[in-house]
Amino acid sequence: MLIHRGVARLAAVVYFVQGSLGIAGIALPLFLRAQGYSIARITLITSVASAPWFFKIVYGAISDAVPIGRLRRKPYLIICSILSCIGWVCLSVLPSNEKWLIVSMMIANLGFAATDVITDGLVVEYSRKETAQTYQAIAWGARSVGSILSGYLGGMLAAKVSAQNVFLITAALPLISLVGALFLKEKEHPRGIRPKNILIPIVESVGDILRGDIKWFVLFLFLISSSVAIGTPLFFYMRETLKFEEIFLGLLSSVTWFGATIGCFIFLRFFQRAPLRKTLYWAISIGFIDILMTLLIRDRGSAFVIALLLGILGYMVLLPMFSAAARLVHGTGVESSLYAILMSIFNVGQAVAGFVGGMLNDLIGLNLLIVLTAVFGLFALFVIGRLKTL
Repeated sequence: MLIHRGVARLAAVVYFVQGSLGIAGIALPLFLRAQGYSIARITLITSVASAPWFFKIVYGAISDAVPIGRLRRKPYLIICSILSCIGWVCLSVLPSNEKWLIVSMMIANLGFAATDVITDGLVVEYSRKETAQTYQAIAWGARSVGSILSGYLGGMLAAKVSAQNVFLITAALPLISLVGALFLKEKEHPRGIRPKNILIPIVESVGDILRGDIKWFVLFLFLISSSVAIGTPLFFYMRETLKFEEIFLGLLSSVTWFGATIGCFIFLRFFQRAPLRKTLYWAISIGFIDILMTLLIRDRGSAFVIALLLGILGYMVLLPMFSAAARLVHGTGVESSLYAILMSIFNVGQAVAGFVGGMLNDLIGLNLLIVLTAVFGLFALFVIGRLKTL
C-alpha cells in the first residue's frame, strides 16, 4: 500500500523544523547556567517548562472533535506554529528571571507540542500495517536532517552571538511549519455534523488504555523514557569537566543526528518488515549498550566516535517504539487522541527522568547514574512479552 504523499510531505516539514529547533540546544542550557542555576535546578526548570507536552491528549481531542471552518488539522497547525514562534520571542525579550523563563518556554513548548500531536494525528490516520513504520522513518529521518544542520550552527551561534539573539533566530523556524500547513490539502469535515464533545475522545482513549495491550505499552513507554536521565548531567560534564567549547558541543550534536540518519536507513533496510515484537526486544538491548557507551567519553576523539554510535543506536530504539504505538492505536476511531496520550506519558516519563537524573547526579555522580539508568531500562524486556497483538 502506497503512502499518502501530502501527509508524508507535511510530516517531513514539521519534523524537520522540530530538529532545526536544536539551534538553541547549546545556547539555552549555557544561558541557564550563566544565570547561576545548578544542574539540578536547570533540570527542574526545563522539566516544569515541558509541562505542555504532558497534555497532548487535550490538543489531540480538540483537533479530533472541534473542526475550524470544516477542517480538523490545518487551522490548528497554523495557530500553533504562530504560538511556538511567540514563545521563543518572549524568551528573548522578557526578563531572565526564573518565572519568565518558565512562562516563555512553556508557551514555545505549547505551540511545539500541539503542532507535533496534530501532525501525528494525520500520520496515524493514514498509517496501515504496511506503512506505519515507513511514515515514522520519513518523519524522524527529516527530524534528524534538521538536527544535523542545526547542531553545529547552534554551537557556532552560542559561541559568537548572545543567547537572546539565538532565541530570536529560533523563533523564525516554526513559521516554516506554518507555510507547510498552508499547502496542506485536507479533506473537509462534512456539513451538518456538529462538533463533538472533546471529552468523548479523551474518555474513549482512557478506555482503550485500560484494555488489552495498550496498558502494558504505557509501562513500556515509561521505562524506555528513563534514558534521558543522563542528558543534562552528561552535557555539563563535557562542558565543565572536559572543557569542550560551544562549537565542539554543537559538532557533537550534528554528529549524533548524522548517526541517527544512518540508524533510520538501517531500520528501513533490516527492520521495516520484521515483527515489531522482535524489533522491540532488539531495541531494548541496543538501548542498554547505547547508555553504557557514554561511560567511555573521556576526550574529543572518544566523544566524537561515541556521539556517532549514540545516534545510530538511538534511532534503533525510538523508531520501533513509535511504530508500535502507531500500530496499537490504528483503527480505534480516536487515533490522534490515543496516540497523543501515549506520547504524553512518554514525555512525562522523560521529564521525571530528567529531574531525577539531575538530583541523583549531585548525590551519586555521573558514572553511577549512567549504570543505574541503563539497568533500569532493561526492565522493559519483561513488558514486551505482554504485547500480544504486535
